[in-house]
Amino acid sequence: MSVLLTNLGLVTLLAFLGSLLYRQWPPRYSVREQVLHALAAGSASVFLLAFPFELAPGLRIDLRHVPTALITVRYGPLWGALAALPALVVRALQGGIGVRMALLSSLGVLLMGTLLHRRAHRPGWLSWRAWWLPPLLFSLNGLGLLTLPNGEKLLAQVYLPLLVANSVAFVVALLVIQSRLDLLRATHTYRLQAQTDPLTGLANRRRFHEDVTALAPGDHLLLLDIDHFKRVNDSLGHAEGDAVLRRIAGILVDAVRPSDQVYRIGGEEFAVVLRRAGLSQARSVADRCLRAVRRPPPSGPQVTMSGGLATREAHETPGQTFARADAALYAAKEAGRDRLMLASSEKGETQGETGASDRQALRDTLALLAQDQDPTPQHWQELLQAAVACVPGAEAGTLYVAEQGDFVVCAQQGFSDALLGRRDSPASLFRWYAGSPDAWEAGRPRVLRGAAVQTASSAAGAVDHSENGQVRYALSGRVQEIRETLGVPVVAEGHVVAFLNLDRFSAEDAFGPEALARVSDFAAQMAVLLGARARRQREARRHRELEALARITAALRDASSADAIISAMTAMTSPLLDARYVVYLAYDRERDVLTSRHILGLPEGKGNVTLPRGRGLSWAAVAAGDVLRVADIREDQRVYRPAFLSSGAMLAAPLLGKTGLWGVLVVTREQPFGEDDAHLARTLGAHAVTALERAAHVQTLEDAREGTLLALGLALEARDFETRGHTTRVVQLAAALGAALGLSPAQQRALRDGAYLHDLGKVQVPDAVLLKPGPLTPQEWALMQQHAVAGEAIARHIPGLSPEALGVVRHHHERWDGLGYPDGLAGEAIPLLARIFAVCDVFDALTSARPYKPAWSWEAALQEIGAQAGRHFDPQVVRVFFRLLRQQDGAMPET
Repeated sequence: MSVLLTNLGLVTLLAFLGSLLYRQWPPRYSVREQVLHALAAGSASVFLLAFPFELAPGLRIDLRHVPTALITVRYGPLWGALAALPALVVRALQGGIGVRMALLSSLGVLLMGTLLHRRAHRPGWLSWRAWWLPPLLFSLNGLGLLTLPNGEKLLAQVYLPLLVANSVAFVVALLVIQSRLDLLRATHTYRLQAQTDPLTGLANRRRFHEDVTALAPGDHLLLLDIDHFKRVNDSLGHAEGDAVLRRIAGILVDAVRPSDQVYRIGGEEFAVVLRRAGLSQARSVADRCLRAVRRPPPSGPQVTMSGGLATREAHETPGQTFARADAALYAAKEAGRDRLMLASSEKGETQGETGASDRQALRDTLALLAQDQDPTPQHWQELLQAAVACVPGAEAGTLYVAEQGDFVVCAQQGFSDALLGRRDSPASLFRWYAGSPDAWEAGRPRVLRGAAVQTASSAAGAVDHSENGQVRYALSGRVQEIRETLGVPVVAEGHVVAFLNLDRFSAEDAFGPEALARVSDFAAQMAVLLGARARRQREARRHRELEALARITAALRDASSADAIISAMTAMTSPLLDARYVVYLAYDRERDVLTSRHILGLPEGKGNVTLPRGRGLSWAAVAAGDVLRVADIREDQRVYRPAFLSSGAMLAAPLLGKTGLWGVLVVTREQPFGEDDAHLARTLGAHAVTALERAAHVQTLEDAREGTLLALGLALEARDFETRGHTTRVVQLAAALGAALGLSPAQQRALRDGAYLHDLGKVQVPDAVLLKPGPLTPQEWALMQQHAVAGEAIARHIPGLSPEALGVVRHHHERWDGLGYPDGLAGEAIPLLARIFAVCDVFDALTSARPYKPAWSWEAALQEIGAQAGRHFDPQVVRVFFRLLRQQDGAMPET
């Protein structure tokens, strides 16, 4: 029974190795792929032929027909015959009366496999109701015994066990292969879902970022935006708006060329990447898109689109191309919408226009508007003073302006200058606005009176600020004194770019209809003033985001281990966020603590911290599931402050993946972090988590692959006179020697692979020679020497083995003086990895007991190794080997 289970294990192992030939979904069934699978199955059949098991004394069977059956059922009789051929050739070379029986059994499997070939592609092929199909597949196997003398008696003994063993092995192998295909299909499905917009079915913004970074010179980028889409949502509802988005997506897919890719990159924003097209052809496609959208639909509202088209130039980055296309899109919007604008090679801006007013405050606004520069602090102050003077009832005010994704107090009147520079996130300011999202985005003014002022202030402060910060704001902002407050979002090109807040400290009910009309007019003038500035900020932000994505992708592309990924992430964080210190706190699941692992900006030995759950801003960010920011670490009690951390701002970004918490990225610097910084930190963390999960998955596969090679090595070890543990010992010794010699990671992996499989070719050496207790004859020794060549030939069929690993299998019996085998190589002509392994293999053989010799002592073995340096072994390898063992055993003598 144990031998049978061993054979079933070998079938499972070979099926797993064969399943690795499927590397993508859907699988490719080209002639090349089918030949490769058939040859791999043939090699497996030869391997299984070498491991028969006895049913009775002198009566042996094997499972070599299982790979043939798998290939025949999946690909047909021609490929099945190709898979069966190697085992038939080997059996013919062995000779004997069983050759004809082997041929008849193979023909029987091919015949029944052909009958089941078409059924194998139907649904339910692997259901339990089809239990009778595997036995049917092997029903003719063994009937060739009837051609032998006393064949009926032999058949009665063999048929049922042979049928059951082959059927079970076939089902096990089929399930292993099907599991691999299911995994590939699931991975393909999840990858598509991650890059697909669920509403429209188009590629999403993630896919867009990946494709834009690969934009080549001469490729075209078309950005499209639905005109006045907000009106559709406001008047008809979001359900109708979603229907419009789906309709537009279908129109764009039909209007572009088959080779073009359409994306939905935002709410009502779409993009098209056009490759291998001239400018005239790209413009024709863009015009066709706009005409198709403009055409009245059978149902639903009619809409139009504006577009910006840019061509990637040789001297610019993809991010700059995106910025030019974005500028062209906004130019189309400002020119009246429902049109296409081509991006120029030089960046330009369109200034807004407005009419004159009879109010002095608005004339001051127009004077600022005429200046082609960003407003200074004095400009902001004059603008706020004009608003207070213009709006009836206003006694004081504050002006918040969008900056780095936050809203910053740029001017104040009637309050303390301590308010200047205060930062509030969009979420915090929206709480202070205390209106609906639609009213916020439309720029509608709102009025709060009495207790509602205190309630909104407390709700806004709780979003971003500590208790101390809220108290200071309440004092400097005179919150308790405010009786009435009028606030209006300043909206330019669909984005809130500022917030104007006007207050009263005296009687309530002063902000009436006239005040609301005046503040709305003033906000409209401010929107014109700030539109170009906000557009520049958005362009800079998008450019920064694209550049950051490109740099992050490049930095993480070559990082294969968790340490390398975290090191790349921390190194990338410092320039992206202008950091003073960057610390990565890794999560220790066993102790449930965060421990510093990678530290930038501090001397060696400083910055090492361990935070138990609940302590520090990092754990608060984990609990919130999002990035947390602190403008001044001295004012927030959540911050853990070691001795080296005295002042500055802090950002904590948790790295949360499908498997849970990986760690927290903590960044400090002098100036406060904005929402744009938080967004970059989220992006960086998301890419790092993806890379970490990918590395963990790859490591799992690598461990499984190495475990498979070890199992194969142990199986070979069990057949020979090798001492138990020989394979494990030589692999470990070779790995240590390779590291001491400074091998690269790829070389070390190849050395381990070759060590696992170094005696693979002995499966083709007959037992009479391999297990012979006495000396071998010259003919037998020549046959034994062929195992190195045979091992390399078999190993070539194992996916993932490098040429260096194959060199170990073939050349580990070569000698430095050229008297080795199989090729008689000498000196440095012998591959380095083979020279390294040869020392380890001989040392373990000398120090291990065998049936034909006792184990040598270390001293005697090392003396023999040293004596063979320059003859059998590479002298340099021997010197490093002695140094390595000397480090492990101080008593070892010098050489």
